[in-house]
Amino acid sequence: MRKGLIIGSGQLENLQLLCEEAKNHDFVICADGGVRYAIEASISVDLIVGDLDSISKEEISYVNNNKISIIKYPVEKDATDLELAIDYLVENDYNAITLIGVTGNRLDHTLANIFLLKSLFKHNIVGRIIDDNNKIYYLEKSLKIPKNHMSYLSVIPLSEDGIIVSLFGFYYPLDHKYIEFGSTLGISNEIVKDYGIVELYKGNALVIESKD
Repeated sequence: MRKGLIIGSGQLENLQLLCEEAKNHDFVICADGGVRYAIEASISVDLIVGDLDSISKEEISYVNNNKISIIKYPVEKDATDLELAIDYLVENDYNAITLIGVTGNRLDHTLANIFLLKSLFKHNIVGRIIDDNNKIYYLEKSLKIPKNHMSYLSVIPLSEDGIIVSLFGFYYPLDHKYIEFGSTLGISNEIVKDYGIVELYKGNALVIESKD
């Protein structure tokens, strides 16, 4: 499996998390200003994608001195730097992509970035978003998650007509349960076995692992 990591310019305080993820991926891309996190964490970067409007002169000097490849786009364009970085990995046949540094204060960007997971799914790519407190997945079929340090797991319907879901290995198990769009029924569950299984029979949803 070819695994790509994309570093965005959103919020990212846990640089140790970034270092760990970089070690577990074959190719690292910075979406424009995400390069500052790579520099702070002292990790190797293979490519920078974007219009470079969020990169300082010092960061550009670092990029040039380390001979990091750049694909530059105009400032006025029809896609965000993150989406362009995803397109690069899709076109180069990566089949697992992790996005980090793509959540934060800009709710519009955060939501748009989360919904990019659906685009990855359409390309048969295993996609996820991680940040200091969450792991986010887009789901249309099933997902098996080992019990870990994350406190909660939530299933949030995206389909307008809701979802039908079963949950195995959870504190609140479900068996072919209908959850309508806009319901909070799937919020704040907990894995109590060695692993939890989320099985969707209808619709699509976000699965979010969270910690306080």
